[in-house]
Amino acid sequence: MLRNFIAVCVFFTACIMSAMASADGADSLEVEEVEKVNYVPQVFGAVKAKFEASLYDGSHRFNVRNSRIGVRGLASPRMKYAIQIDFSNEGKLSILDSYVTYFTDNLEVTLGQQQYRFSTDLDRGPNTSIFSNRSFLSKFLTTYYTTVPENGHIGHTVSSIGSRDLGALLRYHIPKMPLRVNFGLFNGSGTNNPEWDNKINIVAKLEIGPEMGLHGAVSHYNGHTPAGTKVSFDQSGSLVSTIFTQRIRMWGGELSYTQENFAIESEYAQRRLRMDGLRLLQTGHVQGYYQFRLPKMKLMEYVAPLGRWDIGDNIEFLNSYGAMETFSAHRATVGVNFGFTGKIVGSELRLQFEKYFVTRKPSDYSRNQLLQDKITLEIVATF
Repeated sequence: MLRNFIAVCVFFTACIMSAMASADGADSLEVEEVEKVNYVPQVFGAVKAKFEASLYDGSHRFNVRNSRIGVRGLASPRMKYAIQIDFSNEGKLSILDSYVTYFTDNLEVTLGQQQYRFSTDLDRGPNTSIFSNRSFLSKFLTTYYTTVPENGHIGHTVSSIGSRDLGALLRYHIPKMPLRVNFGLFNGSGTNNPEWDNKINIVAKLEIGPEMGLHGAVSHYNGHTPAGTKVSFDQSGSLVSTIFTQRIRMWGGELSYTQENFAIESEYAQRRLRMDGLRLLQTGHVQGYYQFRLPKMKLMEYVAPLGRWDIGDNIEFLNSYGAMETFSAHRATVGVNFGFTGKIVGSELRLQFEKYFVTRKPSDYSRNQLLQDKITLEIVATF
């Protein structure tokens, strides 16, 4: 592992030096050009507030899913940065992004806390997502479970490696070809947690096709989950806790077709987790929308009908009783988004309906809204 790590570091260094040499040569910057670079930071953010109602028992809730603000900009002609904080990430304050990127025309090397770019849908935030609730893929794919002592018994906890980690990511666009290669090395200990370790998580992704038009990608993730506890009974019947990490591997594939006012996307991914044997989770979806631009109006800019079909097989989750269960289900989501004009802040009103087709209902189905049909009314403001 140490040899592999040193080899990859040499590879990163060689790429950076090559890119810098190229920038100093044919693509060199004159003093006049440097002076034209805009170093004023750009502030961005989003707020998502919604109302949800279960069609099973009529229960409902108000919820603020995200309240994000960030700053990004140039630190030098070839160096950019980004910082982003979420003040309401499921009720918690968390630092999302904090990284610096060196870039040329075809190469980007990013160091810091960032998205590791395994999946397009997993990476989506409130600024780019068109659905009120996350897909099965983005909600369940990266979850993992540990056990804890609980009143003399073995209890379960649920965590997620999420879409971000601390590490280095190289992105290279092959000249004169619609191919992009992503390769990253990450701690694997989770965000805001720079622990020392002798393991490293690796992510690789190959993309083909332009951003607009037909686009495809395949990706692979190989590493370990953050350290957790594993509880068992010893020979005397007492609970014993040990610290351990689980081996996690993920494979994914994407295919999409995008135009200015229309998009259809599909993704499939699977996760293999090693904890008391192999646990295989499979999930995917097909989704699309069409944006009808409206004649010039003082208030509304567009109307966008949308739809998504989710599939999930062997998905593990923590039920309302605190026990771990497994379900398989399909879900249909249909709705319409209304876009409103704004000079600085743009906003969207979303009305969406979810219908679940559960093949294995969990034991707490009647009191757990996770897999119940629901209606969501959401407003998103981005700037």
